[in-house]
Amino acid sequence: MSDAVTAPAPDPDVDTLDALCRELAEAADAVGEAARYASGLAFGARLPAGALVARSSRRRRAWRTLLRTLTDPAGLGWAPRGRGVARAGWFAGILARRESLAVSAAVCGLKARIRVATAGRPELLADPGCAAVLRAVDGGRQADAARAFRQLLRERGAGQAFTLLAPAFADVLAWHALTDDNPFNDHAGWQVATGRAVTAEPLLGLGAAVRAFCAREPDGPRRPEPDLATPRRKP
Repeated sequence: MSDAVTAPAPDPDVDTLDALCRELAEAADAVGEAARYASGLAFGARLPAGALVARSSRRRRAWRTLLRTLTDPAGLGWAPRGRGVARAGWFAGILARRESLAVSAAVCGLKARIRVATAGRPELLADPGCAAVLRAVDGGRQADAARAFRQLLRERGAGQAFTLLAPAFADVLAWHALTDDNPFNDHAGWQVATGRAVTAEPLLGLGAAVRAFCAREPDGPRRPEPDLATPRRKP
């Protein structure tokens, strides 16, 4: 993506972006619920057991179809959701950096919401520290965003840093939670991205994301940010 968030440009159509944000949040939530339902069928007790012992191949075909639905990069991506085996599959997907369609939609929605929150706020783009954070988020660079925010904290102090980013801080944290390598803050990021949490209170339910965002950058590669603009391909 370009660095247009920091370049002089006409303000985006806020109403259009706002509507898009709502649609992306609803789409992400719907895809996530569909994945949860499919996971319940695929990893529940009845269908897998029946598929393994049934003489008819019909149940086996149905089970394989569900498994493909939950793992196909051209479909729902790596989409196991729920408890037990489904949760273990979800965790393995994060460790393997497998892309989920629901998370991709949620991340795109968060970035659009950040644009809405910063539209018409020239003071955000005029401040070098704040602009550096927003530029890194717009470019999908998790480590750079965290580094720029830590520098902003050092130079301005926590009070002014949080005040500067207040219009978009909850969404920035949620974006970071869904795109970093820490699976334990994904739930909080998902709650904000799908409108299940109060985004006006950025620290509510996002303690882990705040600590991860402010903490020292871990070694090793980070989870690449999902991009809906990139065509999905089978490996």
